Amino acid sequence: MKSNMHGAGFFRESIRGVPPAPGSVGLHNLGNSCFLNSVLQCLNHIEPLAQYFLKGNYKGDLNKNNPLGSGGNVALAYSALLTDIWGGEYSALAPRQLKQTVANFAPQFNNSYQHDSQEFCSFLMDGLHEDLNR
Repeated sequence: MKSNMHGAGFFRESIRGVPPAPGSVGLHNLGNSCFLNSVLQCLNHIEPLAQYFLKGNYKGDLNKNNPLGSGGNVALAYSALLTDIWGGEYSALAPRQLKQTVANFAPQFNNSYQHDSQEFCSFLMDGLHEDLNR
């Protein structure tokens, strides 16, 4: 099995294979990360948001110098995950890179504990906002 940036580690890895439908890729739990996976699955199916990243439109808004942002890292990690979700090459992904990137911005997520979905969504959306705020 070939590992990618979403799966290096001691938890379940990403699995290459054709998803049952475009964008219908499973997300492996990274410890107790169902809170994270439920948010990612919901955001993944908001078409304007997904297309903004998949078409690369976000690159024109990327602000690596915003002192409130992550230097563009949250937006880049989210884009990479969406690219793999919609790329048709994986049946399941371990969203490790995005989780770690958000944890660098919001350290309370730097563990394998259960967290609140709304709280994670708020931090992810805030990270994307600050990374793309010009």
